[in-house]
This record gives sequence, structure tokens and C-alpha cells, in this order.
Amino acid sequence: MRLMITGRHVAVTPALREYIETRMERLDRYGLKLGTLQILLSVEKFHHVAEVVGVVQSRRLQAKTSTEEMYASIDEVVDKLGAQLRKLKERKVNHKFGDQPRVRAVARKAPRAARNEVEVVRPTLEVLTVEEAVEALNSAKLAVLVFVNALSGTVQVLQRLPNGRVSLIDPTSDRARTAHGRA
Repeated sequence: MRLMITGRHVAVTPALREYIETRMERLDRYGLKLGTLQILLSVEKFHHVAEVVGVVQSRRLQAKTSTEEMYASIDEVVDKLGAQLRKLKERKVNHKFGDQPRVRAVARKAPRAARNEVEVVRPTLEVLTVEEAVEALNSAKLAVLVFVNALSGTVQVLQRLPNGRVSLIDPTSDRARTAHGRA
């Protein structure tokens, strides 16, 4: 990391320069390649201003603080830069920024079943009365029970609704009624 320290209306003493260098060394712990950082120190009446501008991995970093002491301004500006670098590193680690091509990501996904594909289930139909079917549905904790009604001889479906009640579905069509003489 290269530091370019400039002072406006303030003398950059060797002690101040050394303090800035030691504080800026803390930014190396983020493991990002820091290029040149321009540090501008200025005094405006009673305000000591510290401003840092630089570029890290195609991202512009900028921080500016103003306090009553120059050393406090330097500390705050380094803390602001540290927060920006921490955020940049978290994005790099968590989001991967396209380190792996999208083709590999698509290839790793599990193949989805075709939308038109229907799974066929063929349960064995038991001959039960409606009361027996309700008991079987409750005892087996099933969501749906298909059975042949013992009284009518038709296929019926018991379904447990989301509110806990039980619904009886009696699928009969006009063609079925006329074919069996039940019109």
C-alpha cells in the first residue's frame, strides 16, 4: 500500500506521518490488495479534517471526518475505511462475484421432473361404510382415503381439510348414473 499524504494549512510532521502509516497498516488485515491511498489533512478554523480516497479492486473508497483534534480525525477515517473494506471482503467471500461460471452451477442442479409428468398411484380399494372410512382416516392420520361405499357400491373419497374437518367427495357423472340405471 502506498500512501500519499498532503497537508493543507497544516504541517505534516514526521510523527504525524508515522502515526498515519501505523494506523493504515491495520487495513492490510482484510487481505485486499490496496493500491495508492491519497490522504488529505486540513485545518478549517477549529476543525481538523482527514480525508482518504483510493481504489481497491475496481471499487472507490472514500472517507472523510472532522473533529477538534487531528489524531482523532485520523482514527475515525481509518475506522470508516475499515468498515468499507470489511463490507467489500464479505461481499467477495459470500457472493463469490462470479468466480465459477454459470454453466457449472446449472449442471449441478438436480434435474427437475417434467411438468406434464403425472405420478400414478393405484391404491387397493376397501369396501367400507362412510363411518368406517372416517375412523380409518382418523386412525391412520391420512390426508386422503379412497374407498368403495358399502351401501351404494360407488367409489368415494374422504379428504381431511386444512381446518381439521373431513370432506366426502362422491364422484358420479350423468353417464355413470344412466349406465347403472340410477337416473
